Amino acid sequence: MENRLKAWCAGIGDQVVPGTTTVVEGAPGTGKTAVLDDVAARWEASGGQVVRARGSGLEAGLPFGIVAQLFDLADPDLVPAEALGALRLTATTADFPVLHGVYRLAAGLAARADLLVVVDDAHWADSASLRWLAHLTLRVQRLPIAVVLAVGLGERCDDPSHGEIMAACQRVALDGLTPAEVGVLVTSALGEAAPEFVSACAEVSGGNPLTVTRLLKALVEDGVPPTAEAAWRVAQRGAEVAGEIMAARLRRRPASVVTTAHCLAALGPSPHPGVLAELTRLSPDELAEAVRTVELLGVAGPAVLDDMPAPARAALHLRAARSLRAHGAPDGVVADHLLETSPGLEPWAGEVLDRASQEAVARGDTAAAARLLWRALREPVANPSRALRLLGIAELVGNLPGATARLREAFQSDVDDVESAVALSYALHADGNPAEIASVLGDSPWAQAHLAVHGLAWQEAVPSSVPLDTPAGVLHHVMVGDISAAEAVSRISTADVLSSLTSAMTLNLADSLDEALAVLDEVDRAQAPALRALTNVMRANVQRRKGDLTSARADLDEAARHLRQDRRWHAVSTWHATLLGDILLEENRLDEAAAVIAEASTDEARRTWSFGGVLTVRGRLLTARGDDHEALEAFLAAGRHCAAWPYRNPAPLAWRSGAAVAYAALGDGERARALAQEEVALARVWGAPRALGMALRAEGRVTAGAAGRTVLEEAVRVLRGSPARLELARALVDLGVVARRQGDTAFARTCLRDAVDLAQKCGSSAMAGRAYSELVATSAGPRRMRQTGPTALTPVEHQVAELAARGRSDDEIASTLLMPADGVENVLSGIYRKLGIGGRLQLADALFV
Repeated sequence: MENRLKAWCAGIGDQVVPGTTTVVEGAPGTGKTAVLDDVAARWEASGGQVVRARGSGLEAGLPFGIVAQLFDLADPDLVPAEALGALRLTATTADFPVLHGVYRLAAGLAARADLLVVVDDAHWADSASLRWLAHLTLRVQRLPIAVVLAVGLGERCDDPSHGEIMAACQRVALDGLTPAEVGVLVTSALGEAAPEFVSACAEVSGGNPLTVTRLLKALVEDGVPPTAEAAWRVAQRGAEVAGEIMAARLRRRPASVVTTAHCLAALGPSPHPGVLAELTRLSPDELAEAVRTVELLGVAGPAVLDDMPAPARAALHLRAARSLRAHGAPDGVVADHLLETSPGLEPWAGEVLDRASQEAVARGDTAAAARLLWRALREPVANPSRALRLLGIAELVGNLPGATARLREAFQSDVDDVESAVALSYALHADGNPAEIASVLGDSPWAQAHLAVHGLAWQEAVPSSVPLDTPAGVLHHVMVGDISAAEAVSRISTADVLSSLTSAMTLNLADSLDEALAVLDEVDRAQAPALRALTNVMRANVQRRKGDLTSARADLDEAARHLRQDRRWHAVSTWHATLLGDILLEENRLDEAAAVIAEASTDEARRTWSFGGVLTVRGRLLTARGDDHEALEAFLAAGRHCAAWPYRNPAPLAWRSGAAVAYAALGDGERARALAQEEVALARVWGAPRALGMALRAEGRVTAGAAGRTVLEEAVRVLRGSPARLELARALVDLGVVARRQGDTAFARTCLRDAVDLAQKCGSSAMAGRAYSELVATSAGPRRMRQTGPTALTPVEHQVAELAARGRSDDEIASTLLMPADGVENVLSGIYRKLGIGGRLQLADALFV
């Protein structure tokens, strides 16, 4: 900055010579005062005299205030009698004798040595002094006198004398620093700096030299290194420094400007005009001028409010809350101001805080909701138990400590409040304490629907009976297996989040997979991480059942991100591990699947129903490794685990099929057939083709001879009528193997070729490899597996293909994926080639969309 000032002063020094008037213009902080200091020092160094003064908004009404500052140290013998009134501040009017008397004084001083008259912040000079400066400016060319004035850029001064001076002067404008110049200063103060650090300094300071200087001083004091990683600290510290500078500038301004700055800082950007006028109590013209002045000074931020006394600041926020409410502002905006005031001042404050907290919960800002509710509890509220409940919910959703205690207090204060009971039940669920859930929820029909949901995770919460009048109750009967898929689907509803989630589970189990995805797409996931994680896990489960392993894996990755934020929901985490392990098995990544299963086998997970899925996947893993004894034990352990629940429907968990195949591998055909036939019978009651086809496939595998082939043929027929393409591939492989062993080679080849194609499209390299090896065993088929199908698509290609299959245009796809519109068609061409199709109309079938 010093070098830049020297450059400025060098240019001004060429202009500031006797007989001239120079005006230096610049925004606050651009170094006007430093320039005047340098010019004055140069003038004195050359043997001249300097007289100086500085205008102030607080003294603008004092006649001849600037004149008195300029000549208060002048030799009394040189002061003409006419000038005494001006120097002693007793003159009330700027008539010609007084003006000319002061002019003769300046001329007398100049007779001794060249005189430099310097006035800083001349836009604030009093009217009498401005008139004298104009008087001097008109005559200065005849004298060894130079005049230098500094004025703020954009500052208004309506005095005619000011206009006369500006018309006759030569003007020099001071600019801000360029990013390169800021970089020089940063390097000088802190050493070699990263480009990101320099950019942050330039951005937060706006190139204002004063702000840059103060900022760098603060960064040096804080020991902040000039690295890219520390750039965020520049923004933080820069806002503080700018606020401090702004507050200091305000102290020299009139009361109207200070008040306006305080109100703007309290109301934030783009304040309501009526509210601002009401708070400032200024006329429209006064307010417009004050706002313009504040904008010249900078941004009115928190530091401006911090500069106010605490009682005055609280009073301003209370007035703002009242005015905003009267002008119809949102509850959240009004509540932000109420948080800065004392409780009990307004009878409506509790209601506003309550509604604002509900809005915060709805948008997922649980920390804000908790803060609002804590404050609401300090207001006279009509229903304190409700406020406690809302606070506890906010703490529960935000994973904040004390949620269970708060909800228990709300429940105990009003045991008839069903909403408090439901909220407490979920807190107990999250704490892994389900034993109390049933007694807390009681016998209310609405509460029983939530009890059914808890029963999906904890055995202690399984209700003895639940009516079919809610989707949660329907899902309970679906899991028990005493209702058909057709009846269950007819009873679904999406009236709220709970209904949507339980209905989506029912649709999934009933093989209405596209309908399930549509319901999940409508669930508002801008809420708690646990809800977002559950929704993504459910989507992954639907995609897995469709055979779209790529989409399922993407949903699982998204769910994992949310689960890392809240690890209390063990049933969801266990379900996530089950699906991830299953997909890894399909990708033939056995070691990774084993690691996932081992990590998921915690004490907390073992208490949830979804741990049965972990055991089933473990059984599949051991079967793939050829350890049939351990595999059988894993499947039977899943059966024993599920026996604690009354859930017998094989659609959600088909452990009997795996156990039957393991028994058969160990030579116990009788037990194998008994388990397989039991699952077939249960699946027929349910009626959905996927569960029945899987059960029939297991029965066909453990049944010898032609009877086994007949059952496998039925399994294939059933699965062809379902969206479960990967399960159809398994059944086709088993049928092809049996047909080959029976000498029906042509039929075996047909089955196995279809299985290879299906498995590749689904992304199951394990199943595709098995089908391929069996196809080669028929002495026919390809020499190598084709590198086509959905598994050959890159992640971007898969996203483009799925959107196109759902009917999106090229422009819509480009907008969704943030890619050039003209590039979408090129990507699609590569997709068509890999999938072996001719265009968009065939995408849906190729991807199973």
